[in-house]
Amino acid sequence: MSGLDANRTANTRPAPYGRACTSCARAKCKCFYRLDGNDCERCHRLKKECIPSVSIRKRNGKKTHVSRTAQLEAKLEDLVSLLRHRTGPVPEGTPSHDASLATTGPTTPAWSTQSSTTQSEYNSPQPTQPSALPPYYASSLPPPPPPQNPSNSHDRGGGGGGGGGACPPPLASVPTAGATTNPPTANGAAPLTSPIPACVYVPDPVEAAAYLDTFRKYYLIFLPFVHLPATMTSEKLRDAYPFLWFAIMTVTCKHADRRLAMSDALKRFLAQKMVVDHEKSLDLLLGLVIIMGWTHYHIKGDKSILSVMASLAKSLVFDLGLNKVPSEPYISACLKTPFHPPAREKTQEERRAVLACFLLTSQISYAIKRLDSLTWTSHMDECLVALTQHREWDGDDLLAAQVKIQLIIEQLTRAAAQSPDGVPPNYVLSALRTQLHNHKAQLPPHLQQNDTILSAISYADLAIHELAMTRPNPAPAPASSLMRDMQRYEALEACLTAASDWFDRHFSIPSYVYVGMTFGSWWNMAHCLLTLYRLSVLDDDPAWDCRAVRKRLDLLAVLDRLEAGFQETAAARRLAAGLTVEEDIFGKFARFARSMRASWGSELAARGAAAGVAPPPPPPPPPPGDVAVVVNQTGVPGAEGGLCMTFLQQDDSEAWIAGLFDMNWEV
Repeated sequence: MSGLDANRTANTRPAPYGRACTSCARAKCKCFYRLDGNDCERCHRLKKECIPSVSIRKRNGKKTHVSRTAQLEAKLEDLVSLLRHRTGPVPEGTPSHDASLATTGPTTPAWSTQSSTTQSEYNSPQPTQPSALPPYYASSLPPPPPPQNPSNSHDRGGGGGGGGGACPPPLASVPTAGATTNPPTANGAAPLTSPIPACVYVPDPVEAAAYLDTFRKYYLIFLPFVHLPATMTSEKLRDAYPFLWFAIMTVTCKHADRRLAMSDALKRFLAQKMVVDHEKSLDLLLGLVIIMGWTHYHIKGDKSILSVMASLAKSLVFDLGLNKVPSEPYISACLKTPFHPPAREKTQEERRAVLACFLLTSQISYAIKRLDSLTWTSHMDECLVALTQHREWDGDDLLAAQVKIQLIIEQLTRAAAQSPDGVPPNYVLSALRTQLHNHKAQLPPHLQQNDTILSAISYADLAIHELAMTRPNPAPAPASSLMRDMQRYEALEACLTAASDWFDRHFSIPSYVYVGMTFGSWWNMAHCLLTLYRLSVLDDDPAWDCRAVRKRLDLLAVLDRLEAGFQETAAARRLAAGLTVEEDIFGKFARFARSMRASWGSELAARGAAAGVAPPPPPPPPPPGDVAVVVNQTGVPGAEGGLCMTFLQQDDSEAWIAGLFDMNWEV
């Protein structure tokens, strides 16, 4: 070792790796720091300023995991910043996309289809009671900021007390009466999409409040699919669920012309949102429930709307995952990346919606026999149990009882489809009757005398015994023939009793409640009328006395009472709505009942004259332009247990009403 190297080793120390001074790093030579100074040996010898270098070495620490959502949000912020620099500064007060993301919070997705937390919980630090209906967020737009006009703030989304809780502020500017679109924003930007259908008629606040009160009093007693407490005003409901609000306004409108215009706007809006914009939300599903439940307020000369709306409702249930717990896709398990957020517990509103969707689709499937109902799942069974255990109002018990009865009819339909002759075995029918009687015995005390649920039980009893009544009669041994005749007579007697019970319940309610009857109620009435007609003219069984049937439950007297109730309801609605171009639906029902009375009365008179019985009194003459009803006498009863009856003509505007009275829906 030379003397220079020995002297350097004694008086210097080598710089650590990557910490050489700037001069030595540029010269690419070794750097030795002097022990008796603050500079290195080379800079001291060359009389240069020794500038220590800054370490840029990357440490091998543990990598921080950044979620995919955070990465996408960061990219969106970069894009917005780039656009802002290109277009210039943004004026003050203009809401931006990244600002909306910041105000939403990291745990609340701004593009969420629905939210289970009310907007008031974000704005108020104090805890509030949950609202009966959570706020609705469209899947295509982030939640916009509250309205800027302070003068209308007390009219929109004000705090509520009691069981309803506080409602969120509106998601968009709500148009005034008669308006169809949202007003432009303060800075002249394009307005958001209107949350309600564009229509020439929109109820004013006074009318809307009256319509909502009518829906709460008379409609929900037949189908309690949603909880609307007294604190839920029309303004709050419109802000939270605009499509549901507009659907309620449509079915409760007494003016026939306005109602049909609103119905057309409702269906166009639904097609735009679901088919074109691919939107899915609980608000749309609840509106579809109203369209299916009270479809007689929407259709005119066409009954295919039932199958279309039922299919759309089922697709929404699937897309929202209301019928099952969301499962992780297979690719998600392989890549160890969650595609879906963790499964959350369903809200009471979602449970009511999926159960009501099953109830209506099952009733439509049983009536028109052209589509399958919503498949019952184990998760829906859990929703049914949770709805009864955590009930919020009496309507939850009523909805649960209706669903349980409809499940019995679903079992009856499946058993009939699996049977070669379309009639389940006797042991299956006996088991279903036992289930029905047990369910009736287990009703809550406040439902023991409820007309809605007792009518549903009577109709289910009729449907079960009607299949036993229509069993074909081969030529068996004489020993079993007597037993079969006794079983058939028992089924005939049970059908007559069930039909009598149904009409007793129907006539026990006042006529002004008819406005809330659902499609299922009208279908049950039509089915009971047809069954009573069959029992009144049945002559293929010598043990069955048709005259005793007419004395016990007179078919013509029932039609007279139905016509009187429909006329009374139509007159009240005509007085409230005034003159209209389109006839009210209850006026059509009254004319149809009168025409059926005339047709069936002539047939019963002919049968009574042949048996030596005095004919019934003739009905009053129908007014001009009444509907003609023709009954095909050769097709009673039909091959499939229904009535092959020809009502009206195919091009008649009221032909869909006759379809209610055709068991095979072939009108």
